[in-house]
Amino acid sequence: MTMKRYPIVIALAVAGSFAGCWSGGVIQLYSCDDPCYGLDAYECDDPCAVCEGGCLPLPPLGFDDPIVLWTSDAADEAPVPECPAEAPFVVFDGYGGSGAEHVCPTCRCTEPSCELPRGLTGSASAACDGAAPTSFDAPEGWSGACTAPAAVSSGELGSLRIEAPTVSGCAPAIDPAGALPTPWGARARGCAGSADKHTCREPGKMCVAAPMPLPTGFAMCIRYLRSGAPRCPEEYPDLRELYQGFDDTRSCTPCGCGPLEGSACTALVSVYEDASCGQLLGAETVTLAGPKCVAGPDLRIESMDAVWIKDEPGSCAPTGGVAAGEVTPEGASFFCCQSDEVIAVP
Repeated sequence: MTMKRYPIVIALAVAGSFAGCWSGGVIQLYSCDDPCYGLDAYECDDPCAVCEGGCLPLPPLGFDDPIVLWTSDAADEAPVPECPAEAPFVVFDGYGGSGAEHVCPTCRCTEPSCELPRGLTGSASAACDGAAPTSFDAPEGWSGACTAPAAVSSGELGSLRIEAPTVSGCAPAIDPAGALPTPWGARARGCAGSADKHTCREPGKMCVAAPMPLPTGFAMCIRYLRSGAPRCPEEYPDLRELYQGFDDTRSCTPCGCGPLEGSACTALVSVYEDASCGQLLGAETVTLAGPKCVAGPDLRIESMDAVWIKDEPGSCAPTGGVAAGEVTPEGASFFCCQSDEVIAVP
């Protein structure tokens, strides 16, 4: 049976640094050099020990011994710190709260553009349906400036087929500012060291190894060992609900683009008999409706140019980016912590 020593010291005229305790009618003498004089090891509470940490209130039934708990701010992206040297053992690694609202990235569509005809096709017949057509191709990415494709090598043309302009398609794009956030709102780590229920002189308190004062972000907390949420005691009033992890089933429907709407592209294409767009042979407007056939006797072409009359490519409506799924926290743990107003006394 461990004898309790209360701070009732009887002055004894004994040489050396001795003190005495009254226990059950027996005066127990001891010195700090030999605090367990006359006692078995299991009976001895060292009256000279000094608390290396903080003297904290004993936890109520259902709670574990106090630990040092670090919790990050929800917006803090700093890494999880190592446990302090005084409490080096990691006893909890988890997360706090839920992350930001599940908002999917914004789906967008690239802007389409009106594109000039890719060239002309000459035919010996007057109906643009000759068996051996001759192509006059515009350069890649033609802007409409004067260009001189290869001229007809022999014979004469009876018709010219002017191709229709086209509209480049819309491609889905994702707003880079809209990535899914992490499923948690904060990180947490619990650290523990030695705990001694007999070092502190004040009844109802125990010595817990911890750096004093506590580093920023750390608090002294007790973990609830039973199911459900506890009612925190007065000495540890701050309830914190933390989790071991999350089941994250969030997703977003893929981005896409709807049909092209509102396009109106009209170009005036001119052909010339010389190679520098000086001797006009003729000009014709073409639209998205289709190519045009220009017939005439003795047609010759050595250059061409084009200008836009109407350059309205239209637009595509983005699709997708719809949120689905949810975040479910797993492995809830409840901690009661000292608030800023409750200061541990070493």
